[in-house]
This record gives sequence, structure tokens and C-alpha cells, in this order.
Amino acid sequence: MNTKKKTYLSSLTSLRGLAAILVILLHVNIFCFALAPWDSPFDNFIRKGYLWVDFFFLLSGFIMMHVYSESFGESIKGNFKKFMRSRFARIYPLHIFSFLCMVAFYFWYRANFTLYPADYIHTFNVSGIWTNLLLIQSMNISKNLSWNSASWSISVEWWMYVIFPFLLIPFRRLTDWKKIFVFFGVIGGYLFIIYYLYPLSNGTLGLRNANIQNTLDVTYDYGFVRCFFGFLFGMLLYELYRVSWGHRYLNRNIVWLLAMALVVTAMTFPLPDFVPIMAFSAVILVSVYTEGIGKWFLNLKPLLYLGDISYSLYLMHLPIMFFLFNYLKVKKFTWITLENPSWGTAWLYTSIYLTVVILISTLTYHLIEVPMRQKLQPAKKG
Repeated sequence: MNTKKKTYLSSLTSLRGLAAILVILLHVNIFCFALAPWDSPFDNFIRKGYLWVDFFFLLSGFIMMHVYSESFGESIKGNFKKFMRSRFARIYPLHIFSFLCMVAFYFWYRANFTLYPADYIHTFNVSGIWTNLLLIQSMNISKNLSWNSASWSISVEWWMYVIFPFLLIPFRRLTDWKKIFVFFGVIGGYLFIIYYLYPLSNGTLGLRNANIQNTLDVTYDYGFVRCFFGFLFGMLLYELYRVSWGHRYLNRNIVWLLAMALVVTAMTFPLPDFVPIMAFSAVILVSVYTEGIGKWFLNLKPLLYLGDISYSLYLMHLPIMFFLFNYLKVKKFTWITLENPSWGTAWLYTSIYLTVVILISTLTYHLIEVPMRQKLQPAKKG
């Protein structure tokens, strides 16, 4: 594909890794044990972790614009196939591997536990096999998430990749004023999801946040709508970066620190879900601008590596979680208390689990992600 070499935005790599860890903490809190006292500020922060998926959508739109905004010229003909092959190589091999891990978990679980009808409705849904394989599990076809449920967001990102080239050409022709109207359309889209689509949704795996009403947390049914507005917002945000909007003021240390504090505040207090999204956009923009403490922090090698393996972290953490914690139940170690552990014990277990996830994700990154990406994506000419 004829693309100019783009500046590598390393700060965004680290942010992606941190967001993946926060999604994992949300799932530990849901599936395993509480990580904070109920309804405390920290508990609110963790339970609103579903919004980090929206951070991924926002970031994806931004990155796609950064890498591919000049790839298609005035026509998608010629480059579309190469673009889609590159995107397929990026996401599908590990998606299939994580799905097969869940299939293996099913056979192991069936051999060690009694399966109930609800298990076949949710996690081990047979009809979910083909929707997962075709990446259509968030198109309101299934009535629940199934197998590696985290992959719902991968499916909607895939379909955004499909329409991105068709969206890009008319998007580039928009005047600045029209882009402002698109921005308000995005806000309207978020409100539409929160106050109209969310109440229509039946929820996923019975894990609705009972004390958090009207959220963006739609997945198997309206997940594509949610991704579309996040992706489009990321494209708009990139336009600000492209013209260096506010760079003179937004590259300062204090602004980066304030943006990070804004995210924590927006995720802690009961604010409408589009408010944290606005905070995410601020963090992304000031992080690519920052030259001081923010740049130093986000370019720490451990954080950059965490970002490199973030896709593996995201897709592998649930298969590992389901096997590991059920294995502990089978073995019945008397010195391991999984039911309502103390806060210190819960975080000790979580730290050990995160270490295992990072180690296994390192393996899948180097043995599956990178080799398959190199093998499947189109060869570069010249």
C-alpha cells in the first residue's frame, strides 16, 4: 500500500496497555471477587471499566487516521484489498486462537463440573460458534455474549475497518464547520445509546450494573453502533492533532496531569458516560503533544511493552481467568480462599493472576501475533 512513513506515536501505545489492564481488573471484579468496598470511589472506578473499551474505539479511529488517512487518495480501488488483508492479519489469528482456548476450556470444564442450561445459553452457546468465527457476535444476532466474550469489541472493530475507507473519502472533504456538526452528531449518538438503546438491551451474562442506570454498556446487540461513534470521534480528534490545535498550551506538564486527573474524576463519580469519553479524548490529545513528565512516563519501556502486548492481554485474559480460577476450585487448596477474600488477599491473588496473564500474553504475542501478522499481511514493495 502506498503510504508515507508516519511518526510512531509511542505514548498511545502505553495508554493502550494501561487500558487493557483496567479492563482486566473490571473482569476480576465481576467474575472472581470484589476489589474494593461496594460503592466506594475506587469501586465505582473499577465498575465503570467497561468504558475503557470505548477508549479503544476512540484510539482506533485516531490511529487509523494517522496511518491510513493518505492511503486511498480519491478512490479506494487498488488499496482496499491490501488494507483489509493487513487488518485481518492483525486481529484474526489471535482471535481464533483465543476462541479455541475457550473451546478447550469447555471440554475441560465439562469433565470437571456439572453444566447447566444457563451455561449453554451464555458462555458455551453453540450458535455463538459461527457468529464468533464470522465476527458478527455484536450485530444483534445472538442474545448473549459467548465463548471469549471480550472478543465482541474485536468484531465491531473489524467491521469499522471494512467501512473505514468508504468513510474516509467523504470525511476528508468536510469543512471545519461541518466537522463541528459531526462532533455534535457523535455526542447525540452517545446520548441515543445511553437513553434509548441501553434500556432496550437485555444485558450480557446477567452482569448489568444494578446501581448504574443508562450507560454505554451495550455489547452483543448494539455494540456496532457504540463502536461507530467512538471510532468517528477518534477520526475527528485526529483532525485536531493534524493541525496541531492547541499544541502551544496542551503540551505542558500541568495540562497532562490535569487530563489524567480528569479521567479519574469522570470514572469515579456518577456522571453520564459521555463525560469520561470527553476526558479520554483530552488524554489522547495531550499525550501525543506532551514533552515533559507525560512523555517520560508513557515512554517507560515496561509500559511500552505492555502496550505492544495489549491485544494479547485483552483477548487472552478471560480464557486464562476461567481456567485458572476453576482449576483452583477443582484442586480445593485449603489455603486459598476465593470466596470473599480480604482486600489484601484479593489484590494478592489479582497480582499473581495479572503476572500469569502477562507471561502468557508475551508468548502469544511473540509466537502467534507477530509471526502470523508477518506471514499474512501483504508484502511491501520497494
